[in-house]
Amino acid sequence: MHVISLTFPEFEALADELCIELPVEQTEAWARFESTAEGRTPWGTVAIAEGEQVIALAAFMDYQTHGYHYLRAHHAPVWAVERTDALEREVLESLVSFIRSRDRRIVFVRFNIGTPHARLVEEVLSTVPYDETVVIDLAGTPDDILAHMRSRGRRDVRKSLRESPAVYADETEAARACFDDFYRLMVETGARDGFSPAPQSDYENMMRELGDKRCRVFGGRIDGRLVNWDMVVIAGSRAGRYYGASATDAPKRSLLTDGLIYFESCALAERGCTSFDQMGVGSEAYPGLSSLNTFKCKFAEQTTHVAPDRDLVVKPAIYRALQGAKDLRAKVRDLRAASAAPEPAAPREDIVPVLLGGDLSIYALGRQFHEAFGVKSIALHLAFIAAIERSSIFTCRTVSSTDDDAIASELAAIAGAHPTQRVIVMANTDPQIAQLIRIREGLPGNVILPIPSAEAFASVSDKIAFGDIARAHGLRVPETQVIDLAGTGRILSEIPFPLIAKPARSSSFMPLYEQGFKKVYALDGQDGLDMLVAKLRAAGYGDPFILQERILGDDTFMGAITCYMDGKGKLRLWSGAQALLEDHAPTMRGNSVAMMTRPMEELRAPVEEMLRGIGYAGFVEIDVKRDPKTGEHVFFEINPRIGRNSYISVCGGVNPVRVMVEDLVDGKPARLLTADEPALYTLIPLRLLYRYITDPELLAEVKGLVSEGRIFDPQHYAAETDPVREALVRATELNQIRKFARYYPKPTESSF
Repeated sequence: MHVISLTFPEFEALADELCIELPVEQTEAWARFESTAEGRTPWGTVAIAEGEQVIALAAFMDYQTHGYHYLRAHHAPVWAVERTDALEREVLESLVSFIRSRDRRIVFVRFNIGTPHARLVEEVLSTVPYDETVVIDLAGTPDDILAHMRSRGRRDVRKSLRESPAVYADETEAARACFDDFYRLMVETGARDGFSPAPQSDYENMMRELGDKRCRVFGGRIDGRLVNWDMVVIAGSRAGRYYGASATDAPKRSLLTDGLIYFESCALAERGCTSFDQMGVGSEAYPGLSSLNTFKCKFAEQTTHVAPDRDLVVKPAIYRALQGAKDLRAKVRDLRAASAAPEPAAPREDIVPVLLGGDLSIYALGRQFHEAFGVKSIALHLAFIAAIERSSIFTCRTVSSTDDDAIASELAAIAGAHPTQRVIVMANTDPQIAQLIRIREGLPGNVILPIPSAEAFASVSDKIAFGDIARAHGLRVPETQVIDLAGTGRILSEIPFPLIAKPARSSSFMPLYEQGFKKVYALDGQDGLDMLVAKLRAAGYGDPFILQERILGDDTFMGAITCYMDGKGKLRLWSGAQALLEDHAPTMRGNSVAMMTRPMEELRAPVEEMLRGIGYAGFVEIDVKRDPKTGEHVFFEINPRIGRNSYISVCGGVNPVRVMVEDLVDGKPARLLTADEPALYTLIPLRLLYRYITDPELLAEVKGLVSEGRIFDPQHYAAETDPVREALVRATELNQIRKFARYYPKPTESSF
């Protein structure tokens, strides 16, 4: 096997002769574009042949960086024959010999290599490779293009076309005339999503050198204002989506890109393209782009495997030195990160948090106060979990009773001991919120209660009343039947089985947990309902019970929304999350043990309108589930409190208690903060979580967040120094393995 040097005209002519459609990155136009960047020059084009038969083609750029040279070939080698592992190794060995003989400066070659050949190939020193991508099939009519997508892709595109006010168009001419508005959006996108965009000249040079036939810009406008755009490259019948940007404050921003991609797909099909590459998603082997999977993968029925970028080593000794330098930099970075671990803010002396309870949700609240304001919280309860009892950020105050008089007396005593400070009292169960509402009038004036009014509490804590309110604001709720347990007659379900049964008011049902009752019941037939009714009547429970249609889908279809409304009806906090796994113990059902942030911005306006309509103020947590049949979010219930997993908001970039203090203590003007940074929140070991995520795309996304260090567990806090506490917390986490083995040993389609 031998390597033949070619000029670019010879290279492109040979590709035409072989009926090879060169990727745009393997053309002379691309070489001209890359040459506009400092440190990049065309190195040469080659054909690798066996005798007279051409095996592969490649065009290389010389990259000079950090004092060394390497070769880069995007979307190469371009194979003229079917690639096999053995043939690929021969090609690589031939290239190494050829490069060593021609240019002694080159340390390695980075391009697409299907197999990590031993002693020849290494994983890349830098950049984010991928071995799976999403390619939209552009064959047929616009309806055919839509039909090629997954059902979720079709749903989201139709929703965008129906609800988004954006008007899409080919913006190439406008972008070439003046790129300033386009670049401003790119800078805004980078600031929002955490990356640094290339200089404006790079985008302008790309358009100029590739020309209109190879580079198009598409965009969306609302009332003439540019709100999103994509830069697309074209090579014959293939197109690729290279860059994209969007305005943060655009109406219905979550719908913008769906509509734009569909518009682009139709426009590219009209230009003769048959495929539209979305340029990479994460996989189990290369999870770096997994945060994009949920969005991108819906545009095709399945992902397309591609050879990932790898490094072909030309000078092993120097390459090993580069690897060693990289490892050293990583160690130094880790040491710096450890020494600069987030320290709590300088303590505020004007607030005293008092948290009613002793469980994990209370610890998470205390951590939020400590992170935001550097203060220790007072935990007030009968007993405390070890994570609180041995914590350095809590003062535990044990009470012998939690009735109204006892709690009112304790709060008055604490407020009296801190007369010049604001005592912020928070709780995280419905009965405790109801209690605070009952005693609020008798508490000292320096006590702050971020809780709703009695009227608003009654509106949302009763599941029957909530259903009526949600429907009135256009939100879907499950079909519901209220059953009266009085009497002895048989109660028949008016809703088709399978269904869900649960108390209409959680606060009145909680005492029955001690008798073995469950938080939620899954009923598959009338016999199951008869048995449940008999047990409830025998226990003397007389409050309303509800039956609801069972929405299909496992735990991963569940979601939670956390909000904070101020007293003037302004939404100040919006935080959405997708459940990954829920606790399956009978009295804990519905509490997520692992979640990931999902903004769910399309629900924000109707939820805000609903909360404002009932005069709600304070924290609220809303349980929803996405119906796999329709893609709609179904609203199950509103919890008039911050919720057990409120720390997910911190993971997403917003500390809820800071939002509340800015309102009730500092009196700052309203501003909406959205917790939308990608993050994984888990209270269980990862190996347990991975076992229950059956969707490979979702699992890859989760592993991508882990690889990026975007994983959080509120129980593990750098401010905690007690090794016994840490050991007990880890033992609690490991105990989850035993719990799931008992209550939910294997994942099911319904999670029941």
